[in-house]
Amino acid sequence: MRVVKKINNNVALCIDDNHREVIAFGNGIGFPKTPYELSDLSKIRRTYYGLNSHYQNLLNQIPEDIFEIAAKIVDYAKTKIDKEFNPNIVFTLADHINFAIQRYEKKMYVKMPLGKDVRYLYNDEMLIGEKALNYINKVKKINLPNDEAVSIALHLINSEHMAHSQEDKFDDEQVIEQIVEIIENIFGINIDRKSFNYSRFLSHIHYVLKREDEQISINSDNIILFESMKKEFEQSYHCAVEISEYLKNKIQRILIEEELLYLMLHINRLCTKEGCYQ
Repeated sequence: MRVVKKINNNVALCIDDNHREVIAFGNGIGFPKTPYELSDLSKIRRTYYGLNSHYQNLLNQIPEDIFEIAAKIVDYAKTKIDKEFNPNIVFTLADHINFAIQRYEKKMYVKMPLGKDVRYLYNDEMLIGEKALNYINKVKKINLPNDEAVSIALHLINSEHMAHSQEDKFDDEQVIEQIVEIIENIFGINIDRKSFNYSRFLSHIHYVLKREDEQISINSDNIILFESMKKEFEQSYHCAVEISEYLKNKIQRILIEEELLYLMLHINRLCTKEGCYQ
């Protein structure tokens, strides 16, 4: 295996013997000057093929132990679910886990009232989410709320659907592009469609569109947080409402306050990375 680019001390972009590009995790493989031939393949702990280039920057933003946690969760999921996962699932899941821990440390709790619906529609994924949550809490010595099991299950479900995106009933890409243009117009920014931040936001929008297909009904007691965010982030609220109106007119998708709250959280996260609040 030829190491062609250092990502960090323990992660590198490589070319295997079949001339395929691969992201490799291994102790110290990023130390030597690249390019070089790695003869001792026992140093490689994990390899990832078919990784979207958007996710390479994520490797320097998230602790390696979080990636390892996400990888073990996905390994376990593959033993329980006989479906193809998108190759990027470890990276999107690691990003979610890292974000969940950050929210936990800031004592920011958001209720996810999808448990009953997800369990009914995707019982296997929900059981994996619950085991994954217990594992995260044990390894990190924290106490993430039970609702995070639902979020993990949804990441797995979304990865399954993304692997078969050609089966979508309507043109998701056209809808998503219009949503992004709404955000750009309201905040006066240009969002890089090739950035990881865009890919991260994309995952949430896929959830929104998929919930329409499955007709999941949502109720919650997040109204206090919702009202608080409406006042603190008026522009994000206005943006979420405009997106909601667009979805209502385009695909007859009506967002309730619960979904508007989640949309605002993701708009804030995207726009913070794009420098909207600087």
